[in-house]
Order: sequence, then C-alpha cells, then structure tokens
Amino acid sequence: MAHKRLYVRIPLAGEAILSNKHGERTKTTTIDISPGGIGVSSPAQALELEEYQINVATAAGKNVQFSATLIRHDEHSVGFCTTDIDKTNLHVIADLVAEFQSTEEFIERIDTHDLLEQSFIDDDGNEVAISFEIGVEKKE
Repeated sequence: MAHKRLYVRIPLAGEAILSNKHGERTKTTTIDISPGGIGVSSPAQALELEEYQINVATAAGKNVQFSATLIRHDEHSVGFCTTDIDKTNLHVIADLVAEFQSTEEFIERIDTHDLLEQSFIDDDGNEVAISFEIGVEKKE
C-alpha cells in the first residue's frame, strides 16, 4: 500500500493536550510529528472523529499549537491530519524536522523504514518524487 503522507513524520518526545469543540481536554504523549500531522499514544478514553485543538510541549521545551482532525485510531496510537497551523508553529515543526535530519537516527530510519522505496502523495493525489541526489532534474 502506498504511503499517503506528504511529509515524513519524525519521532517526538513530549506531551500533547487534545481539546475538542465541547471543551473536553485529553492528555497523551507524542509519538511523531510533521507539518501534515501528529501521532500520539492512544488515550484511555475513546476519541471522536472530529477536529481537535492540539497543544504540544516537547521534552526539549518547545511548544506547538495547531488544529487537526482525527483520522486513525487503534489500541496503541492515534493519528491526526493538520487542518490549520500558523506560520510560527509551522516554523517550530520545521526546526524540529531539521534538527532530527542532522542526527544518525535519521540516517538509520531511512534504511530501516525503507523511505526511499515508499511513494509519497501530495494533497492533490499526485505522486511526489523523492531523491537525495544533488542535481537531479524535475520530471514533468
């Protein structure tokens, strides 16, 4: 099955508070994040398939806030797709991604998760070519 994310999520240690439209708040721990969404540990109570305001406090002391819709839930984890994020919070996520990409763990994940062989789909459903080669021309 094709990978359906525009962005690769990076591991993230921290705490997330999920707030729904009824004002109910749920605390959980983060698993991974990207500009396109977040994965968190499944909370004890069931979550509805709706939009949540998510506030993340990372173990490194950074905070990120955005809106996201619940798209996946199993006994271990919950996945959200970002629906609204401002530039400041988007930059925080971009910094987290850049920091992770400079680690040995990132290189190991490329190999372990076979990232080079996954297909990535943009918001319009088109496959996005991914390459780590310098000087590769775009195909039209």
